[in-house]
Amino acid sequence: MTTNTRIWNALGLSGNMRIIDQVLCTNSVVEEFCDLCSTQYNSNWTDDVVSQLSSTLNESQTSAVETSLRAAQCNHKSSVKLIWGPPGTGKTKTVSVLLNILLKRNYRTVLCAPTNVAVKEVALRVFQLVKEAYERGLGEDAQFPSFGDILLFGNKERLGVIDDLDEIYLDYRVERLVEFFGITGWKHTFRSMIDILRNSGSEYQVFLENEKNKEKEGEEENETHISFLEFTRNRYKAVGLPLETYLNTLHTHFPKFLISRHSVEVNSLLDLLESFESSVLENDITDEELEEIFAERELVCIDAYASEQDHCSTTATLSKMRCECLQLLRALYDSLDHDAFLPKFEVKSIESLRWKVREYCFQNASLFFCTASSSCNLLKYEIDPLSLLVIDEAAQLKECEALIPLQLQGLRHAILIGDECQLPAMVNSKVSDEAGFGRSLFERLSSLGHSKNLLNMQYRMHPQISLFPNANFYQQQISDAPNVLCKSYERQFLPGAMFGPYSFISISDGREEVDDIGHSRRNIVEVAVVMKIVRMLHKAWQGTRQNFSIGIISPYAAQVAAIQDKVAKKFDKNDGFSLRVKTVDGFQGGEEDIIIISTVRSNKGGSIGFLSNFQRTNVALTRARHCLWILGDGRTLLNSETCWSSLVDDSKVRHCFFRADEDKEIAKAILEAKKELSQLDDLLNGDSILFKSARWKVNNLSCHSKLVVN
Repeated sequence: MTTNTRIWNALGLSGNMRIIDQVLCTNSVVEEFCDLCSTQYNSNWTDDVVSQLSSTLNESQTSAVETSLRAAQCNHKSSVKLIWGPPGTGKTKTVSVLLNILLKRNYRTVLCAPTNVAVKEVALRVFQLVKEAYERGLGEDAQFPSFGDILLFGNKERLGVIDDLDEIYLDYRVERLVEFFGITGWKHTFRSMIDILRNSGSEYQVFLENEKNKEKEGEEENETHISFLEFTRNRYKAVGLPLETYLNTLHTHFPKFLISRHSVEVNSLLDLLESFESSVLENDITDEELEEIFAERELVCIDAYASEQDHCSTTATLSKMRCECLQLLRALYDSLDHDAFLPKFEVKSIESLRWKVREYCFQNASLFFCTASSSCNLLKYEIDPLSLLVIDEAAQLKECEALIPLQLQGLRHAILIGDECQLPAMVNSKVSDEAGFGRSLFERLSSLGHSKNLLNMQYRMHPQISLFPNANFYQQQISDAPNVLCKSYERQFLPGAMFGPYSFISISDGREEVDDIGHSRRNIVEVAVVMKIVRMLHKAWQGTRQNFSIGIISPYAAQVAAIQDKVAKKFDKNDGFSLRVKTVDGFQGGEEDIIIISTVRSNKGGSIGFLSNFQRTNVALTRARHCLWILGDGRTLLNSETCWSSLVDDSKVRHCFFRADEDKEIAKAILEAKKELSQLDDLLNGDSILFKSARWKVNNLSCHSKLVVN
């Protein structure tokens, strides 16, 4: 309901209309190229970037990034670019590399997607790219962004943020910055540490005097005064951890343009404090040595310690550390206090501070991650104009919903990444669906002939798996990458040709039935076959302990529920043996080593309902990496006169079509399921796949025949 309300509000918003005017123009196709840019274009930095991508991206991915970067530089007119990413072609990788480049170039960019799952996936990839740059020592380069330049916002539970994305998640950042700017925040902690390093000696004397006065007043003598060493350690522990936390907050949650001016001091101070802390808190330093180090109220020249004898080397080292820590603390405190870009918030209340900090986060980030629906939150704050909108999974985003981010202030260009050959947005109302309510902007522009950058190399599927989708949905435009062509990519999880990389396993003895609610369908015999195959896989896994993942897909929720019920009873969660059961819609964007598809439908008329949707079929057929095993009634699907007819024919031509009774274990599972369902009479039909293979006899003891299984 919230999303629909936001769509309604967006329809009447009349916000930034630059891109909308382009996509709603009367011409059949959006004008794609700028004449001024094509003649005046300076491609120096783009060409430099693209030349660096050849080792990271393939040719089609590089072309898509280059086209997007060229469009982003145009200040003359707005544009919309389409990147077509079929399954397994590295769409998320391409988008994350593009966003990382835009981030380095300080383009204010919004990445939207229709779902929180899709948003998190791209955010995690970009986060990892930035993190890897820091791990390689590139983070101190002014060109490289900080985590503070990136902002992910939305519902924490729906996004699934645990600890993996805290550094860029809005709510976590707000809490860290509220602590940083609070009354006991960075200023208080800096001053406290300076006081400890400078005045511990004199303050210890004050402490002793106070203790003596307490004894006099209480007329009791306490002979267990804490030593100077213990006194200093206790004070250091109380302040050292918060100080380290605030320094890390400064390094992590502020934008690059601010921390780049202080990063050297921050890193040096963190290293010094760590060394000083380990020496004072962990090393066997004596009370007398520590008193000598803190004896001077104003630090003397450290060079004097260089001439001390060997037994004083610990004292000299710690004295030098103390001196350097004090100098760095004072210098960093002064530079931060006078930095015009570090806000000076008045702390009237925690709530008012939290609101100001939240606004600060939005004002200073360069790259935003959110769902298309929640992008309306960017309108709540006074922020600098945005430059670029990137919509991932754009073919799943309703065009009317895309109006929410398209109207954000300042946007000039939009890049849509998607695949109209996969499932569109879900629309529950049949009337709305028939009216085209679920159509995406990506699909509409594509249907009008708008040019698309096709990512044309797939890295996911074994060639035997990719063959049919490529031929039937992508007109043979997709190539198999070297990694999937390699012999080692073929994995035989179970013995026999039936369990090779690709197979159709025909089960003609099942019955499709409507569930108890009457809204969905299931086929219990197919459930039994699925469970038998999973048990066989589990047994094989126990023998090798070789990690692999299994996905079980069905277009019908009732079938998914029936399989999940069996799985929950039979299999515990095992490390290395992963099992997921979902509908086709729930599996979009996912992939597993092995995919088992249960098609459910089994009837003489060839009726297969919404299974006939080619987009749903495409999604189901393109989730597997190494093995795809399709279970279904070959006769029903062949008579459907849909893409499933072609699939069954294709499997026969390629010798990948198998009757279920060709495997004795599966034949036995079907027979047991029919017994349990009291459907043994079905097996008397001459078309039954078990008619010849099962051991049986007919007793004509009454007016009907009875099958007796030995």
